[in-house]
Amino acid sequence: MADLIPSGYRFSTVTSNDHGGLIYIAAFLGFTYSTLCFVTRCGIKWRVFGLDDWAMCVAQTATTIQFILVIVSLSAGLGKNFDFLTENQYLRMASMQYANQIVLYLSIGFSKIAAVLLIQRLFTRDARTFWIICNIVTALMVVWTIIAAFMVSVGCSPKSTAPVAESDTCPSLIARYQVIVITDSLTDILLVLVPAYLVWQLQMSTKLKLQVISAFAFRLPLLPLSILAFTNYYRSLHSNNPGVDRTPAIIFQQSELSFSLIAATAPCLKSWIRGFDTGSGNKVEYTSHGYSSNGYNGGSYKMQSFGSQNGDKGDVKVSSKPFAGAGHGHGRGRANTTKVTTAALSSRTQREEDASITSHSSQEMIIRRDVQWEVRREDVR
Repeated sequence: MADLIPSGYRFSTVTSNDHGGLIYIAAFLGFTYSTLCFVTRCGIKWRVFGLDDWAMCVAQTATTIQFILVIVSLSAGLGKNFDFLTENQYLRMASMQYANQIVLYLSIGFSKIAAVLLIQRLFTRDARTFWIICNIVTALMVVWTIIAAFMVSVGCSPKSTAPVAESDTCPSLIARYQVIVITDSLTDILLVLVPAYLVWQLQMSTKLKLQVISAFAFRLPLLPLSILAFTNYYRSLHSNNPGVDRTPAIIFQQSELSFSLIAATAPCLKSWIRGFDTGSGNKVEYTSHGYSSNGYNGGSYKMQSFGSQNGDKGDVKVSSKPFAGAGHGHGRGRANTTKVTTAALSSRTQREEDASITSHSSQEMIIRRDVQWEVRREDVR
Protein backbone atom coordinates (compact mmCIF):
# COMPACT_ATOMS: atom_id res chain seq x y z
CA MET A 1 0.00 0.00 0.00
CA ALA A 2 2.87 2.34 0.81
CA ASP A 3 4.24 1.76 -2.68
CA LEU A 4 1.08 3.19 -4.20
CA ILE A 5 1.74 6.55 -2.58
CA PRO A 6 4.16 8.54 -4.76
CA SER A 7 7.10 10.06 -2.96
CA GLY A 8 8.18 13.69 -3.04
CA TYR A 9 7.37 17.01 -1.46
CA ARG A 10 3.74 17.68 -0.57
CA PHE A 11 2.24 20.97 0.47
CA SER A 12 0.14 19.15 3.06
CA THR A 13 -0.63 15.56 3.88
CA VAL A 14 -3.63 13.79 5.37
CA THR A 15 -2.77 11.00 7.77
CA SER A 16 -4.26 9.56 10.94
CA ASN A 17 -2.25 12.12 12.94
CA ASP A 18 -2.49 15.08 10.55
CA HIS A 19 -5.73 16.40 9.04
CA GLY A 20 -4.30 19.80 8.22
CA GLY A 21 -4.74 19.14 4.50
CA LEU A 22 -8.52 18.97 4.91
CA ILE A 23 -8.54 22.34 6.66
CA TYR A 24 -6.41 23.82 3.89
CA ILE A 25 -8.94 22.70 1.31
CA ALA A 26 -11.92 24.07 3.27
CA ALA A 27 -10.17 27.38 4.00
CA PHE A 28 -9.02 27.99 0.43
CA LEU A 29 -12.35 27.00 -1.13
CA GLY A 30 -14.37 29.06 1.32
CA PHE A 31 -12.18 32.13 0.90
CA THR A 32 -12.19 31.79 -2.90
CA TYR A 33 -15.97 31.46 -3.18
CA SER A 34 -16.71 34.30 -0.76
CA THR A 35 -14.19 36.58 -2.47
CA LEU A 36 -15.67 35.86 -5.92
CA CYS A 37 -19.13 36.71 -4.60
CA PHE A 38 -17.82 39.91 -3.04
CA VAL A 39 -16.18 40.97 -6.32
CA THR A 40 -19.43 40.18 -8.14
CA ARG A 41 -21.36 42.31 -5.66
CA CYS A 42 -18.97 45.20 -6.19
CA GLY A 43 -19.37 44.87 -9.95
CA ILE A 44 -23.16 44.90 -9.70
CA LYS A 45 -23.39 47.84 -7.31
CA TRP A 46 -20.23 49.78 -8.11
CA ARG A 47 -22.02 53.08 -8.70
CA VAL A 48 -24.72 52.59 -6.11
CA PHE A 49 -22.68 51.62 -3.05
CA GLY A 50 -24.72 51.88 0.14
CA LEU A 51 -24.28 51.10 3.82
CA ASP A 52 -24.97 47.42 3.17
CA ASP A 53 -22.06 47.27 0.74
CA TRP A 54 -19.70 49.00 3.16
CA ALA A 55 -20.72 46.52 5.84
CA MET A 56 -19.84 43.73 3.42
CA CYS A 57 -16.48 45.40 2.83
CA VAL A 58 -15.81 45.16 6.57
CA ALA A 59 -17.00 41.54 6.61
CA GLN A 60 -14.76 40.63 3.68
CA THR A 61 -11.79 42.38 5.28
CA ALA A 62 -12.35 40.42 8.48
CA THR A 63 -12.65 37.23 6.42
CA THR A 64 -9.31 37.91 4.80
CA ILE A 65 -7.71 38.42 8.21
CA GLN A 66 -9.19 35.21 9.61
CA PHE A 67 -8.06 33.33 6.49
CA ILE A 68 -4.50 34.49 7.11
CA LEU A 69 -4.79 33.44 10.75
CA VAL A 70 -5.97 29.98 9.71
CA ILE A 71 -3.04 29.56 7.33
CA VAL A 72 -0.57 30.67 10.00
CA SER A 73 -2.10 28.32 12.57
CA LEU A 74 -1.96 25.47 10.06
CA SER A 75 1.74 26.08 9.56
CA ALA A 76 2.09 25.90 13.35
CA GLY A 77 0.30 22.54 13.60
CA LEU A 78 -3.46 23.06 13.42
CA GLY A 79 -5.18 19.76 12.64
CA LYS A 80 -2.25 17.68 13.89
CA ASN A 81 -1.85 15.41 16.86
CA PHE A 82 -0.73 17.63 19.75
CA ASP A 83 1.86 15.01 20.72
CA PHE A 84 3.77 15.81 17.54
CA LEU A 85 3.98 19.55 18.27
CA THR A 86 6.64 21.38 20.24
CA GLU A 87 5.58 23.72 23.02
CA ASN A 88 6.26 26.77 20.85
CA GLN A 89 4.27 25.33 17.96
CA TYR A 90 1.33 24.53 20.21
CA LEU A 91 1.33 28.04 21.77
CA ARG A 92 1.52 29.66 18.34
CA MET A 93 -1.26 27.47 16.97
CA ALA A 94 -3.49 28.13 20.00
CA SER A 95 -2.87 31.89 19.84
CA MET A 96 -3.71 32.07 16.14
CA GLN A 97 -6.90 30.06 16.65
CA TYR A 98 -7.85 32.26 19.59
CA ALA A 99 -7.59 35.36 17.38
CA ASN A 100 -9.25 33.54 14.51
CA GLN A 101 -12.41 32.87 16.52
CA ILE A 102 -12.78 36.57 17.34
CA VAL A 103 -12.36 37.73 13.76
CA LEU A 104 -14.53 34.90 12.41
CA TYR A 105 -17.55 35.96 14.44
CA LEU A 106 -16.93 39.60 13.59
CA SER A 107 -17.06 38.66 9.92
CA ILE A 108 -20.23 36.59 10.35
CA GLY A 109 -21.80 39.42 12.34
CA PHE A 110 -21.05 42.06 9.70
CA SER A 111 -22.46 39.80 7.00
CA LYS A 112 -25.70 39.74 9.01
CA ILE A 113 -25.59 43.53 9.36
CA ALA A 114 -25.08 43.84 5.60
CA ALA A 115 -28.14 41.63 5.02
CA VAL A 116 -30.32 43.82 7.24
CA LEU A 117 -29.07 47.02 5.64
CA LEU A 118 -29.86 45.57 2.22
CA ILE A 119 -33.41 44.82 3.38
CA GLN A 120 -33.64 48.35 4.70
CA ARG A 121 -32.35 49.73 1.43
CA LEU A 122 -34.96 47.90 -0.61
CA PHE A 123 -37.91 49.36 1.27
CA THR A 124 -39.08 52.93 1.41
CA ARG A 125 -38.50 55.34 4.25
CA ASP A 126 -42.10 56.41 3.84
CA ALA A 127 -43.21 53.10 5.38
CA ARG A 128 -42.31 54.16 8.90
CA THR A 129 -43.22 50.87 10.54
CA PHE A 130 -40.95 48.90 8.22
CA TRP A 131 -38.18 51.45 8.69
CA ILE A 132 -38.37 51.06 12.47
CA ILE A 133 -38.37 47.27 12.20
CA CYS A 134 -35.20 47.33 10.10
CA ASN A 135 -33.48 49.71 12.53
CA ILE A 136 -34.31 47.45 15.47
CA VAL A 137 -33.03 44.36 13.67
CA THR A 138 -29.85 46.20 12.68
CA ALA A 139 -29.23 47.14 16.31
CA LEU A 140 -29.76 43.50 17.33
CA MET A 141 -27.21 42.32 14.78
CA VAL A 142 -24.65 44.85 15.97
CA VAL A 143 -25.15 43.78 19.58
CA TRP A 144 -24.91 40.09 18.64
CA THR A 145 -21.67 40.67 16.73
CA ILE A 146 -20.00 42.42 19.66
CA ILE A 147 -21.23 39.91 22.25
CA ALA A 148 -20.21 36.88 20.15
CA ALA A 149 -16.68 38.23 19.68
CA PHE A 150 -16.35 38.82 23.42
CA MET A 151 -17.86 35.50 24.49
CA VAL A 152 -15.33 33.40 22.56
CA SER A 153 -12.38 35.24 24.07
CA VAL A 154 -12.92 37.23 27.27
CA GLY A 155 -11.73 35.43 30.40
CA CYS A 156 -10.10 32.58 28.47
CA SER A 157 -6.51 32.02 27.51
CA PRO A 158 -5.50 30.70 24.06
CA LYS A 159 -4.47 27.36 25.55
CA SER A 160 -7.83 26.95 27.31
CA THR A 161 -9.74 27.39 24.06
CA ALA A 162 -7.65 24.72 22.31
CA PRO A 163 -7.03 22.39 25.26
CA VAL A 164 -4.89 19.30 25.15
CA ALA A 165 -7.06 17.69 27.84
CA GLU A 166 -10.70 18.27 28.77
CA SER A 167 -9.66 19.55 32.20
CA ASP A 168 -7.73 22.41 30.57
CA THR A 169 -10.84 23.82 28.90
CA CYS A 170 -11.84 27.37 29.79
CA PRO A 171 -14.69 27.32 32.34
CA SER A 172 -18.09 28.09 30.83
CA LEU A 173 -16.64 28.01 27.31
CA ILE A 174 -19.10 25.33 26.22
CA ALA A 175 -22.02 27.30 27.68
CA ARG A 176 -20.81 30.37 25.81
CA TYR A 177 -20.68 28.54 22.52
CA GLN A 178 -24.15 27.16 23.15
CA VAL A 179 -25.49 30.69 23.59
CA ILE A 180 -23.67 31.85 20.47
CA VAL A 181 -24.99 28.98 18.34
CA ILE A 182 -28.57 29.43 19.56
CA THR A 183 -28.57 33.20 19.03
CA ASP A 184 -26.76 32.78 15.72
CA SER A 185 -29.54 30.50 14.50
CA LEU A 186 -32.25 32.83 15.79
CA THR A 187 -30.74 35.85 14.06
CA ASP A 188 -30.52 33.95 10.77
CA ILE A 189 -34.17 32.96 11.08
CA LEU A 190 -35.00 36.59 11.82
CA LEU A 191 -33.17 37.67 8.66
CA VAL A 192 -35.55 35.45 6.71
CA LEU A 193 -38.77 36.38 8.52
CA VAL A 194 -38.28 40.16 8.34
CA PRO A 195 -38.02 40.42 4.52
CA ALA A 196 -40.79 37.84 4.21
CA TYR A 197 -43.09 40.05 6.27
CA LEU A 198 -42.10 43.20 4.39
CA VAL A 199 -42.44 41.62 0.96
CA TRP A 200 -45.85 40.22 1.81
CA GLN A 201 -47.15 43.78 2.16
CA LEU A 202 -46.30 44.58 -1.45
CA GLN A 203 -48.89 44.48 -4.21
CA MET A 204 -47.38 41.70 -6.28
CA SER A 205 -48.15 38.12 -7.18
CA THR A 206 -47.54 35.33 -4.71
CA LYS A 207 -45.06 33.74 -7.10
CA LEU A 208 -42.89 36.85 -7.16
CA LYS A 209 -43.15 37.22 -3.39
CA LEU A 210 -41.87 33.67 -2.92
CA GLN A 211 -39.08 34.35 -5.40
CA VAL A 212 -37.88 37.35 -3.40
CA ILE A 213 -38.25 35.55 -0.07
CA SER A 214 -36.24 32.61 -1.39
CA ALA A 215 -33.28 34.95 -1.95
CA PHE A 216 -33.19 35.79 1.74
CA ALA A 217 -34.09 32.22 2.76
CA PHE A 218 -30.74 31.26 1.22
CA ARG A 219 -29.37 31.78 4.75
CA LEU A 220 -31.25 28.85 6.26
CA PRO A 221 -28.51 26.24 5.58
CA LEU A 222 -26.36 28.23 8.02
CA LEU A 223 -28.36 26.75 10.89
CA PRO A 224 -27.11 23.15 10.54
CA LEU A 225 -23.58 24.36 9.77
CA SER A 226 -23.45 26.31 13.02
CA ILE A 227 -24.83 23.38 15.01
CA LEU A 228 -22.44 20.89 13.41
CA ALA A 229 -19.46 23.13 14.16
CA PHE A 230 -20.40 23.25 17.84
CA THR A 231 -21.21 19.55 18.24
CA ASN A 232 -17.92 18.51 16.64
CA TYR A 233 -15.97 20.95 18.80
CA TYR A 234 -17.69 19.61 21.91
CA ARG A 235 -16.93 16.03 20.84
CA SER A 236 -13.25 16.85 20.31
CA LEU A 237 -12.92 18.00 23.93
CA HIS A 238 -13.62 14.43 25.06
CA SER A 239 -11.33 12.87 22.48
CA ASN A 240 -7.96 11.22 23.04
CA ASN A 241 -6.67 13.06 19.97
CA PRO A 242 -8.27 16.52 20.16
CA GLY A 243 -5.91 18.12 17.66
CA VAL A 244 -7.08 15.84 14.84
CA ASP A 245 -10.68 15.38 15.97
CA ARG A 246 -11.21 19.16 16.06
CA THR A 247 -10.74 19.29 12.28
CA PRO A 248 -14.46 18.78 11.40
CA ALA A 249 -15.44 21.66 13.68
CA ILE A 250 -12.99 23.99 11.95
CA ILE A 251 -14.18 22.86 8.51
CA PHE A 252 -17.82 23.51 9.41
CA GLN A 253 -16.89 26.94 10.76
CA GLN A 254 -15.10 27.83 7.53
CA SER A 255 -18.12 26.62 5.57
CA GLU A 256 -20.47 28.67 7.74
CA LEU A 257 -18.41 31.82 7.27
CA SER A 258 -18.19 31.41 3.52
CA PHE A 259 -21.89 30.62 3.15
CA SER A 260 -22.85 33.56 5.34
CA LEU A 261 -20.99 35.95 3.06
CA ILE A 262 -22.46 34.36 -0.06
CA ALA A 263 -25.98 34.48 1.42
CA ALA A 264 -25.59 38.20 2.12
CA THR A 265 -24.75 38.81 -1.54
CA ALA A 266 -27.30 36.49 -3.20
CA PRO A 267 -30.24 38.96 -2.93
CA CYS A 268 -28.14 41.59 -4.73
CA LEU A 269 -28.23 39.67 -7.99
CA LYS A 270 -30.42 41.36 -10.57
CA SER A 271 -32.44 38.19 -11.17
CA TRP A 272 -33.70 38.43 -7.59
CA ILE A 273 -34.17 42.20 -7.51
CA ARG A 274 -36.15 42.07 -10.72
CA GLY A 275 -38.74 40.12 -8.76
CA PHE A 276 -39.67 43.28 -6.85
CA ASP A 277 -42.29 44.16 -9.42
CA THR A 278 -45.59 44.98 -7.79
CA GLY A 279 -47.55 44.45 -10.97
CA SER A 280 -48.81 48.03 -10.96
CA GLY A 281 -45.87 49.71 -12.62
CA ASN A 282 -43.99 50.14 -9.35
CA LYS A 283 -40.60 48.63 -8.66
CA VAL A 284 -38.15 48.31 -5.83
CA GLU A 285 -34.65 49.01 -7.06
CA TYR A 286 -31.34 50.44 -5.92
CA THR A 287 -30.80 54.16 -6.01
CA SER A 288 -27.67 56.13 -5.32
CA HIS A 289 -29.53 58.11 -2.68
CA GLY A 290 -30.42 55.19 -0.50
CA TYR A 291 -33.82 53.59 -0.61
CA SER A 292 -36.57 53.40 -3.16
CA SER A 293 -39.65 51.25 -2.94
CA ASN A 294 -43.25 51.62 -3.90
CA GLY A 295 -46.36 49.53 -3.91
CA TYR A 296 -47.29 49.52 -0.22
CA ASN A 297 -50.92 49.93 0.69
CA GLY A 298 -51.28 53.58 1.55
CA GLY A 299 -47.67 54.33 0.56
CA SER A 300 -46.55 57.47 -1.21
CA TYR A 301 -44.42 58.14 -4.26
CA LYS A 302 -41.17 59.96 -3.70
CA MET A 303 -39.74 61.76 -6.72
CA GLN A 304 -36.46 63.60 -6.80
CA SER A 305 -34.98 65.79 -9.52
CA PHE A 306 -31.40 65.46 -10.63
CA GLY A 307 -29.37 68.23 -12.10
CA SER A 308 -28.88 68.06 -15.83
CA GLN A 309 -25.25 67.75 -16.74
CA ASN A 310 -25.36 67.70 -20.53
CA GLY A 311 -27.77 70.17 -21.99
CA ASP A 312 -31.35 69.04 -21.60
CA LYS A 313 -30.98 65.43 -20.44
CA GLY A 314 -32.39 65.70 -16.97
CA ASP A 315 -35.38 63.63 -15.93
CA VAL A 316 -37.33 66.59 -14.55
CA LYS A 317 -37.83 69.54 -16.85
CA VAL A 318 -39.29 72.92 -16.05
CA SER A 319 -40.34 75.39 -18.73
CA SER A 320 -41.86 78.82 -18.40
CA LYS A 321 -43.70 80.36 -21.33
CA PRO A 322 -45.64 83.65 -21.36
CA PHE A 323 -48.81 83.92 -23.37
CA ALA A 324 -48.62 85.79 -26.63
CA GLY A 325 -48.45 89.51 -26.05
CA ALA A 326 -47.86 89.26 -22.34
CA GLY A 327 -45.16 91.54 -21.06
CA HIS A 328 -44.48 93.15 -24.47
CA GLY A 329 -46.44 96.37 -23.95
CA HIS A 330 -49.09 95.78 -26.63
CA GLY A 331 -51.89 97.08 -24.45
CA ARG A 332 -52.19 98.22 -20.87
CA GLY A 333 -55.63 96.73 -20.46
CA ARG A 334 -54.62 93.26 -21.57
CA ALA A 335 -54.30 90.45 -19.08
CA ASN A 336 -50.74 89.66 -17.98
CA THR A 337 -50.90 85.87 -18.01
CA THR A 338 -47.99 83.56 -17.43
CA LYS A 339 -48.12 79.82 -17.97
CA VAL A 340 -45.69 77.64 -16.04
CA THR A 341 -45.57 73.98 -16.96
CA THR A 342 -43.56 71.46 -14.99
CA ALA A 343 -43.26 67.97 -16.38
CA ALA A 344 -41.68 64.86 -14.91
CA LEU A 345 -41.30 62.47 -17.78
CA SER A 346 -39.78 59.05 -18.32
CA SER A 347 -39.81 57.42 -21.72
CA ARG A 348 -37.30 54.67 -21.06
CA THR A 349 -37.99 51.14 -22.15
CA GLN A 350 -38.04 48.30 -19.62
CA ARG A 351 -34.63 47.04 -20.79
CA GLU A 352 -33.10 50.50 -20.41
CA GLU A 353 -34.51 50.84 -16.92
CA ASP A 354 -33.08 47.46 -15.90
CA ALA A 355 -29.69 48.46 -17.29
CA SER A 356 -29.78 51.79 -15.48
CA ILE A 357 -29.38 50.05 -12.13
CA THR A 358 -25.72 49.44 -12.81
CA SER A 359 -24.77 51.66 -15.74
CA HIS A 360 -26.29 54.99 -14.74
CA SER A 361 -26.06 54.95 -10.96
CA SER A 362 -29.83 54.42 -10.99
CA GLN A 363 -30.33 58.16 -11.30
CA GLU A 364 -33.29 57.55 -13.55
CA MET A 365 -37.03 57.67 -13.01
CA ILE A 366 -37.68 54.33 -11.35
CA ILE A 367 -41.48 54.81 -11.44
CA ARG A 368 -42.58 54.90 -15.06
CA ARG A 369 -45.23 57.53 -14.72
CA ASP A 370 -45.91 60.81 -16.55
CA VAL A 371 -47.05 63.69 -14.37
CA GLN A 372 -47.75 67.25 -15.50
CA TRP A 373 -48.74 70.34 -13.57
CA GLU A 374 -49.99 73.59 -15.08
CA VAL A 375 -50.04 76.81 -13.09
CA ARG A 376 -51.68 79.98 -14.48
CA ARG A 377 -51.61 83.49 -13.15
CA GLU A 378 -53.71 86.27 -14.53
CA ASP A 379 -53.58 89.92 -13.54
CA VAL A 380 -56.66 91.79 -14.82
CA ARG A 381 -56.43 95.56 -14.75
